[in-house]
Amino acid sequence: MRQLIELIKLINIERLQANGLWNIVFERDSKMEQLCEAIAAGQIITDEEAALLLYGSKTAGTKYLNLKERLKERLINSVFLLEFKSTGFSTRHKAYFECNRKWAAIMVLLTRNAKLIGIDMLESLLKHAQHFEFTEITMNILSILRLHYGTIQGDQNKYNQYRDAYRHHQQVWMMENEAEEMYTHLVSHFVNSKSTKIEIADKAQVYYDQIAPTMASNDSFRLHLCGRLIQTTIHSSRNDYLTTASVCEDAIAFFQKKDFDSNLPLQAFYYQLVVCYIQLREFERGQAIIQDYQSLFEEGSFNWLKLQESYFLLSTHTRHYETAYEVCERVAPFLRNTAHPAQIQEMWKIYEAYVRYLARIGKIESKSAAHGAIKFKPGKFMNEIPTFSKDKRGMNIPILVIQTLFSLSDKNYHQAIDRIEAIEKYCSRYLTQGDTFRSSCFIKMLLQIPAASFHREAVLRKSEALHKQLHSVPLEVAYQTHEIEIIPYEDLWEMAMEDLQNQIYKSGKR
Repeated sequence: MRQLIELIKLINIERLQANGLWNIVFERDSKMEQLCEAIAAGQIITDEEAALLLYGSKTAGTKYLNLKERLKERLINSVFLLEFKSTGFSTRHKAYFECNRKWAAIMVLLTRNAKLIGIDMLESLLKHAQHFEFTEITMNILSILRLHYGTIQGDQNKYNQYRDAYRHHQQVWMMENEAEEMYTHLVSHFVNSKSTKIEIADKAQVYYDQIAPTMASNDSFRLHLCGRLIQTTIHSSRNDYLTTASVCEDAIAFFQKKDFDSNLPLQAFYYQLVVCYIQLREFERGQAIIQDYQSLFEEGSFNWLKLQESYFLLSTHTRHYETAYEVCERVAPFLRNTAHPAQIQEMWKIYEAYVRYLARIGKIESKSAAHGAIKFKPGKFMNEIPTFSKDKRGMNIPILVIQTLFSLSDKNYHQAIDRIEAIEKYCSRYLTQGDTFRSSCFIKMLLQIPAASFHREAVLRKSEALHKQLHSVPLEVAYQTHEIEIIPYEDLWEMAMEDLQNQIYKSGKR
């Protein structure tokens, strides 16, 4: 079902119905048409819901499963007839789709020996592909033109022209692939884990040094996209956010000078720039970028959700908690799209937990937020984040922290003791390295709460040295992944202390 949802959400159904193509793809009032329209309208997201709608039973029988497969096959076979939604597409993105569509059509013509029109279309397509720097498509076109003029036409001048152009683009393509492989290798370590990888900065530096000379002599779109992302990784992995911001600004200027507009690199580097402003606590500058350039991102897309993550963290790190809540509310409808990766879904579950906590302790005044805080169940929350629960030196840290803070806010001190005892073992096992220094300090501060019998003044006295240690390594220089502290520990500690009273709680434990 996820594959069908992903495919159907791309289709511009209204335009297909208006220009008559819809009737070519579907028989009117058929179950296949009903299924497609129901998915497009968001009425169904599971096989059980679809089976109930079409056949009156939640059991997905053979008829339904066959229908679903036929619908997927029908849409794939009709892909060149379909009109796709293009909201947020840049001219380069649209050109890429058009070039591939024409390329496929030309290949059909040439295999049917329609060489006059096929070669003419290829030479026209070549100019288009070169303008938008589609290196691989350009290579493919040049390969056929080289073969045609060398073996069929016997035109030595054109053969030499296309042969030399092919060799040049082949070299560019190889450099692009090398840079992309380097970047992919670096980023693959962070997809399902947000723990710090100390060796990544050094590896990124080695990679960048290898491709920097090539970047200096070649303006290839794909080469510079991957190369400049590697460059940002060097500095962001070292928490040098001022330099990272400078690298992002240079990259943005480079891509804005292109003869075509392309959202992808601008999305990537504006996102990184906002991350820098989160760590530097510059709310206004980060907010200005988000407001000015949000139109580059297709609402509900993966990149749009990543931008909203940054906006959320920018808000929580600068105590704009109402804004953080508004971001969560804006994102919520789009998370119902099950096509989004698990780590995106889980990250927003964690953010939601922090918003519910802020509402519970009165930091967010919205009535709907307060209602959501009452309904929030920490136990259910844990079942919804299986991937990051395993990220022991990464996102599992804020997960354990928020569970403890809920217990304190609810005055459920018996449960808080159990949670903090579990955290103590966790801390000694996983938080012993320098990149988790702030997390280790904060968790050790939490350990002082039951040790001081939940008496606020006693807790403050016992945690004073740890509190100073935490302040000695401020967030902007801490060697940790920026997602770990959803709310700065200094602010969370103040909130935790506000929940305590100057009276002793005796647990009854021996």
